[in-house]
Amino acid sequence: MNALQEEFAHLQSRMAQLRIAASRVDATPTQLDQLGLSIETLSHEAGRTQVTLAFRMEQEINALNAEKKLSTGRSPFRSVKDRLSQVLHISPGEVQQRLNTAHGVMAVEAPNGDTETAHPFVATAFEDAALPVALAAKIIGTVVGLQAPIQQISSDPVEARVLSERIEASLVNAALSSTPKAVEREKRNWENKINAAGVQPTFEVKRDFQGAYYQGKHFGLHKWSFLMDAIQHETFLTAIAPEANPRSANHDPAGELSGNRRQGQGQGQGQERGQGHGQEVEADEIRVALDQNGKEVEAPKDTRSLAQKRLDGAIHALTVGLQTGKLSINGGYQPQIVVNIDQKTLEADLAATDANFRSDAVHSGPINPRSIRQLACNAELLPVVLGGDSQAIDVGSRKRLFTAEQRKVIYARDRGCTFPGCTSGVDRCEAHHVQQYSRGGPTTLENAAMVCRHHHHLVHETGWTITMRNGVPFWSPPPEESSSNQLMRNAYFHPEKAGQLQITA
Repeated sequence: MNALQEEFAHLQSRMAQLRIAASRVDATPTQLDQLGLSIETLSHEAGRTQVTLAFRMEQEINALNAEKKLSTGRSPFRSVKDRLSQVLHISPGEVQQRLNTAHGVMAVEAPNGDTETAHPFVATAFEDAALPVALAAKIIGTVVGLQAPIQQISSDPVEARVLSERIEASLVNAALSSTPKAVEREKRNWENKINAAGVQPTFEVKRDFQGAYYQGKHFGLHKWSFLMDAIQHETFLTAIAPEANPRSANHDPAGELSGNRRQGQGQGQGQERGQGHGQEVEADEIRVALDQNGKEVEAPKDTRSLAQKRLDGAIHALTVGLQTGKLSINGGYQPQIVVNIDQKTLEADLAATDANFRSDAVHSGPINPRSIRQLACNAELLPVVLGGDSQAIDVGSRKRLFTAEQRKVIYARDRGCTFPGCTSGVDRCEAHHVQQYSRGGPTTLENAAMVCRHHHHLVHETGWTITMRNGVPFWSPPPEESSSNQLMRNAYFHPEKAGQLQITA
């Protein structure tokens, strides 16, 4: 047994004794606190040894490769990282973490013959066994990642180096005096300070990070991540603002209507919601939800989170873009949503646990028929219904779509989303078949209701139902929300009518 093996065997014996002492020896909470700190220091010492060994192995392997004593033809390993990962049975990411830390804290010879350390503050704390490997690597990675923006705001190399050292010192201080959460907070503070100085992403940063990244599915939801430049971000914010901004006229009747109308400046808005009467309606008098007898009822709350509203705004903007017919040609055609579904699946009531369905979207693959039934209300959808032998028996039949004249009447009748209390105007709504078209519902005014995207999801995915009364859509909540099965209609767009409002073709 060589000296290294003997030393390791001795260390293992001492660690076993320490483990027994930690679990059995009588001690006060304060003494256990001190023991815990000592053990943590030992773990940091072990991490420092792992980093040192990884660095030495990297040097030895590089030296062998340089002298051609270890040919790539005979080596089963593709790289130093691969060799360390397989020999040590750890992930390549952990190997890279150890090597990054080693490159940051190990003293190397400079061109002038002196020795220098890339990250001296981290190196000092790491040498004192005050930092774990993961935290040391995080601090080093943060400082390295900030070099490009630092050089933008500090053209003087000396000034840039001083700023880098300030950042490194503050991160190390946060790590030594608090928790990793404090390090993350300090990191964000420095990033915000540098960004506030007007940093612009370089071509290299855009090449490495900018883009839209698909990150798989999470509880049935598709997950994306976006990294945008300033212009792209402003465009995105502009697109989602009508849905996400609570001060929008579509969402804040008390704020937008009261100030204008009470000052006599709301003639246009007053006529919009009270056409035919020639009089203004005070905001306090606007009743947003009525029952079937014209009695005011409390409207259901919009339970969407701000994140959901932002997404709805973005999808609405994309949907409008698809409807303009001005997008770039894709495969010889204007981009449009195309889905396939067999007739049996389209007409069947799919159970919540039933996964045996035959339906898919061209780009995203298998898609639940419930989603297709909702899309079937949209004129821009191109459904392909397949028979038993997969022959196309219905390709985007126009019979299911409301005509332009029908839509004009529906717009004039409903003026916006018909869900009780919703304030989304017609520009944000779709015509919905109250009785589903796939179940024999006719494409008529008496079977149509305007719904915004959010409440379109609601009526297709929950127990909410719509009943037509004299051409007026009334909504009923599911039994789990209300046992009274109360009928409610949206009165926001018709404050001048206490009773029913009927428009016929």
